Parts: sequence; structure tokens; C-alpha cells
Amino acid sequence: MLRKIVFTATLLAGTALAGLTPASAAAPAVPKGFLLHDREVAKDQTTKDEPADAENVWRASAKAGERFVVDPCANSTVAAAQRKDPKIGQAGRAAARTIYFTAGQEVETAEQVILYRSEQAAQSALHQFQAGVQKCRQSEGWKNGSFNRSLARVALGDGAWKSSARDYQDGKPVAGDDVVIVRRANAVIVYLASGASQPAAKSYTRQLAHARQLLAKVCQIAACAA
Repeated sequence: MLRKIVFTATLLAGTALAGLTPASAAAPAVPKGFLLHDREVAKDQTTKDEPADAENVWRASAKAGERFVVDPCANSTVAAAQRKDPKIGQAGRAAARTIYFTAGQEVETAEQVILYRSEQAAQSALHQFQAGVQKCRQSEGWKNGSFNRSLARVALGDGAWKSSARDYQDGKPVAGDDVVIVRRANAVIVYLASGASQPAAKSYTRQLAHARQLLAKVCQIAACAA
């Protein structure tokens, strides 16, 4: 018994010297049930055999390498095969959890939390996104069509942006996304909703509300400063 107590004390002392607690020494993870839309995923799994819901599906991915849900150079609601920049924010990842609601081949809603191995890696991911937006802010699409993505800062977390992408046909918006992206310490939070009308302040209402909800608890899994 004495040997066990001495061993435990030694282990705790070692983690303290390394600047870690036993909990923080564990591998980074975004647990199932942590995201706001996990409840919809669970509910969908109980009703997915209903024919009416076959085209409308909630699904979750726990892959650390899941693509960043926002493409700076394309409307992010389109099928993954049409995405133009799948490498945004991949370097330095430790864990991620992503939830999509798809209607047919299009993404209607997405929620993503990515944990990076350092705060610097999280910052770098968002710098990549910003650079992509600057590069692809406006482009010509199909005949008589075009693409545009906006980007503006928001006062949330350690740095946040709201962004809208639109595909235009004959000068009118026909499809797109409205997103909010927030960094807190080494975590990046993303909320996406599809949008077809001209972007406005109300386009981000739900995403901002969800981002604030998740920010209130993200330090449970992120390496936030005390």
C-alpha cells in the first residue's frame, strides 16, 4: 500500500513539474455530445429509417483531418467533390468533431470544432482562410455567373470573422453560405448555414448565437489561459 501511495505521489509531482494536471495530460479530444447539434444527430439516428427523412440527414465525423467546412474559394454548401481548397487549416490538428445537416447533395447546416496542438497552429489556420478569401474574393463562374465571398471581423473569443459566399446568376444570388468562425486559444469553432438571398446582418443571427453558446464551454477541452 505504501509503495502505491509513493508511486502516485511521484506521478502527480512529475506532471506538475511538466506544467500539466492529470486531466490536461490526456490526449486532446472533442467528445461526442459536446457540439450543440449532437442532439440532432442522436435524434436522427432513431428516425433515419423513415422514408421522408432519407434525403435530409444529420451526420457527425470525429476525424481530425475532416475538411475545414468553409471553402474560401467556393460556396461551401455544394458537394465536397466540388470544393476547391481542401487543405485549409489541416496542419497542426490534434482533434476535431464536425456535424453536417445535408438535404440531398447540399449542406444546409454545419458545426465544427477543431483543436490544434498549439495556439499558433490555430492562428495559422485562420490566416490561411483569410489569405484564401483575399485570393478568391471575386471570380467569374459559369456563363453570366460569378462568385463572391465577404469577410468581416466580429468581437468574439480571441478573434472572429463572419463571412458570406454567394453564387450569382444574371446578377442575382442563387446559392451560398453564411458563416461565423471563432478562435479561442487553440480551438477553432465554425458555424455555417446556407443562404440564397443577399447577405444581411440577420444572415448571421443563429450562427453568432451558437458560437457564443459553445464559447461558454470550449475551455473545458481547449488549452485556455487561466
